[in-house]
Amino acid sequence: MIFKRVSLSARFALTVIVLFCIFGLGIGFLIRSLFSIESLLEQESARHVQELTVNSMVSREIFELSSRVRLLEQTFLYDEAILSEEGFNIDEQLQNIRALSDDEPFVLRMDEFIVDFHRFIGNSVTLNRILKELSVIDTQLGQEIDQLDSELAKYFVTQAISSPKRPFSDELDIMHFIRETYLSAGKMAASVRSRITPDTEQVVIIKVEKELNILAMHLTNMRRFNKDVSQAQNAIQRTIRRYRAALRKMTANLDQRWSVMGSLVDSQTNLIGYVANTEQAVQRSAIRISNDVKSDLIVMRAWVFISSFVALFFGITVTLMMVKRHITKPLKELKSSFHQIEQNNFDHPVRLDRLDEWEVIESAFNRMSARLKRTYSDLEDERSKLNALAHQDPLTGLANRLLIYKRLNKATQGAGHASRVFSILYLDIDHFKTVNDSLGHNIGDELLIEVARRLKQLTQGQDIASRLGGDEFMILCYSAKTMDSVTELARAINESLRQPFNVESETVFVSSSIGVCLYPEHGDTAETLVRNADTAMYHAKRGGRDDFRVYKHSMTSEAHEVMSKSSGLKRALINNELFVVYQPQYDTFSGRIFGAEALVRWNHPSKGILRPAEFLDVAEQTGIIVDLDDYVFNLIFEDLLEWIEQGAIDDDFKISVNFSGRKLFSEQLLQHLTERHEQAPTISQRITLELTERDMITNIEQCQQSIEQIKQLGFKIAIDDFGTGYSSLATLKHLPVDVLKLDRSFISGLGDDSVDYVIIESILSIAKGLNLQAIAEGVETDLQLQSLKDIGCDAAQGYYLSYPIDKEELLQLLAEQKAG
Repeated sequence: MIFKRVSLSARFALTVIVLFCIFGLGIGFLIRSLFSIESLLEQESARHVQELTVNSMVSREIFELSSRVRLLEQTFLYDEAILSEEGFNIDEQLQNIRALSDDEPFVLRMDEFIVDFHRFIGNSVTLNRILKELSVIDTQLGQEIDQLDSELAKYFVTQAISSPKRPFSDELDIMHFIRETYLSAGKMAASVRSRITPDTEQVVIIKVEKELNILAMHLTNMRRFNKDVSQAQNAIQRTIRRYRAALRKMTANLDQRWSVMGSLVDSQTNLIGYVANTEQAVQRSAIRISNDVKSDLIVMRAWVFISSFVALFFGITVTLMMVKRHITKPLKELKSSFHQIEQNNFDHPVRLDRLDEWEVIESAFNRMSARLKRTYSDLEDERSKLNALAHQDPLTGLANRLLIYKRLNKATQGAGHASRVFSILYLDIDHFKTVNDSLGHNIGDELLIEVARRLKQLTQGQDIASRLGGDEFMILCYSAKTMDSVTELARAINESLRQPFNVESETVFVSSSIGVCLYPEHGDTAETLVRNADTAMYHAKRGGRDDFRVYKHSMTSEAHEVMSKSSGLKRALINNELFVVYQPQYDTFSGRIFGAEALVRWNHPSKGILRPAEFLDVAEQTGIIVDLDDYVFNLIFEDLLEWIEQGAIDDDFKISVNFSGRKLFSEQLLQHLTERHEQAPTISQRITLELTERDMITNIEQCQQSIEQIKQLGFKIAIDDFGTGYSSLATLKHLPVDVLKLDRSFISGLGDDSVDYVIIESILSIAKGLNLQAIAEGVETDLQLQSLKDIGCDAAQGYYLSYPIDKEELLQLLAEQKAG
């Protein structure tokens, strides 16, 4: 029991003592035989020992100092203080080495090495200072470029205020080139540190000078707009000259450095070679002595061999037993426990049953295992939380884009995917941007949360509803495997999202456009399915929104057509390819023209004249509709100015023009109308802005506020396509509108459908009660016109009365009306 408590170090010490005792017995037999050669060895060994000691110390010190000098060669550019301090230390050690020997050739070679080392340190310090100077110049150049950029920006802002149409793209490009050239020059100048050959250093410096020449060329090409800009340019030119001067100094110093380094290496090589030759001479002398005593040692070889073999055998045997008992066995136990930990089994403690140092290791290992078990458990919990965060939309709690794409890829690529059938529904919230712009992003976020809640209620079991981002959602639907079932789900989603949302005391109406795809009918990869569903969704939007479309292969080419129209519309606004025609509005009883509706047309370069139905939906989808509304309004405004100056129209003649919901809720609308009103106040009273029912009820309160501000400027407001939206009479009562335009769908049924007759009569009665003018749209037959007269509708427009005509024909009709 007492022996078990003995430490491992004590046990190994005891073993070594026993081995030394055995070895000592063998040595005792050799002492008498070796005494005869002792006198010979004492004389020669003393001399050899002294010489070998000196040469060994010199070789060791020279090797160490050579390594430190090579390190200085690689790091000479980092710090002048470090260079000086390290140089002083190395010099001190070199002086100590020189003092070890009185050998004159050795002393001369040491002096040569010390001189070359001093030259190397001086060159390195000088180069370090040059690099610091270059860094300061580079920093100053960057500041001066920033100052030039600032002065240019001030000048451009001033000029932009006074001359908005004046371009400055050339100067901005030059400024961009100057900054890029400066950064490139600074980066290459800094890379001199890493160059290890003269050629590479010279190449880098030449490249830096080339970049500086390019920078100077760009600076010369820049116009000197004012005194401040000119001063900034002059400062940069002065700094470039300083930069070039520093580069020339660096080039000269680098050339000198490589020469100094070559001399240092040569002197170092000579010194090491001399020391090596001296050691070889000592070795030859030792060999001679060895040959002298060889004859005396032959007799003792047998005794030495026998003694060594016995001592070696006994020592190895005892050592192996000690190692096996006290090292190998405990290590096997530890290895087994580590293997258990690698397999995440932390309930396998080490049992060594030792009372020495292994007891401490056993205790520490078991504590480590317990801590690892707790840590692993915590990491598993954190992994689960991170996995949820990585695959869940933080706003709605639905699956995010990453998770839905993973599941979709798994569904299309996993085992048995060829026989699997599922569907995806890609939906977008209609007019969501209008809600965000009008009510704020907080209400927009709450609306998205409510939309997500309704979608989750409509999905089943293993179906996955996800939010891709913004107002786009996607449902991976395993429960709807047939076309009938998936279209039924799409209808249910449209119906659910069509219902009003109560968000923070606001009542919000939105709808959804849905694209539907079936796997594998409409695509065999996740990317293809999503792209095709997205294409189908945009077709639903083009069809009037609040609907769904099942993907057809023809839709892909139509999607390309949408992109083509979008870019074409942007060019059309720039190239003035859009123009306006006017459809006269008639008094049904007198036949007099009292106004006209402005309708936009597109004179397409290759397709000819395009009607609004062929491009307005694309303008709505891409947001170009806002610019298009401004363009059309400006055209009719200028036409009215011209007609009034010519006296071509009566005082009560009015022009109506359509405005989109996005334009109604934009911040720029009131500013644009105010500017035009201030330009010609009398024109405002002759313009009626037509807005659709759906756009107006998206946000009743803001719509009412916007309309009141517009009416204060004198403009009239009309509800277009009245009767097709969701507005109630209570809503209509609170909207300060002036005109109701009856939708053509009611007019087309006159004479055939008594229901349309009753609806129109009711709308006219409402308009009369609210003191609003009612205008019937889409009158295409004499029967429809007579029916409107019978009901009491006194204003109408349509193909039967007049097709849309250009302004010259309209002015001719008005002139004939005046003359008649």
